[in-house]
Amino acid sequence: MRASYLGCIMKPTEVIRPARKSDQGALLDLIRAYYRFDRIAYDSVTVPRALGTLLRDSSLGRIWVAEKRGRLIGYAIMTFNYDLEFGGSEGLVTDLYVAARWRKRGIGRGLIDAVRAFCHEAGIGTIELQVTKDNRAARAFYASIGFREFDWVVMALNTAPNLSAARKGST
Repeated sequence: MRASYLGCIMKPTEVIRPARKSDQGALLDLIRAYYRFDRIAYDSVTVPRALGTLLRDSSLGRIWVAEKRGRLIGYAIMTFNYDLEFGGSEGLVTDLYVAARWRKRGIGRGLIDAVRAFCHEAGIGTIELQVTKDNRAARAFYASIGFREFDWVVMALNTAPNLSAARKGST
């Protein structure tokens, strides 16, 4: 397998390559499948808009797709993050998904290899990702290719003001 962020040949009929704007529809199908699999709420307005932005603006990150005979069967999304602990710029894999039928064939590894090669060539020294605690198969896969777990809890805060709290304070 030849790893390069410009494209990775898996088998003669399988290719990992950077996503194109024309991939958006097929990518959205895979993203919906991933969100169903991982029980993530899919917003049919926000997700397509954000995907379109990422496909147009490479300063935000990159997307790679796995393609077999012209059909997308998997994808990886990596955005840029900056963290002092890891020496500055890092790649944050926000999504990695391979359609169930195509798993355990090296495609997920190939997608990570493409991300890793890009990061290496771009001078990005760390790749970070998140995985749910109960997804043992994904955790084992990531560990097998060199990721290590930290004892951190991921927390998030929606930046929209809490209108009910604001209303209570104004009465």
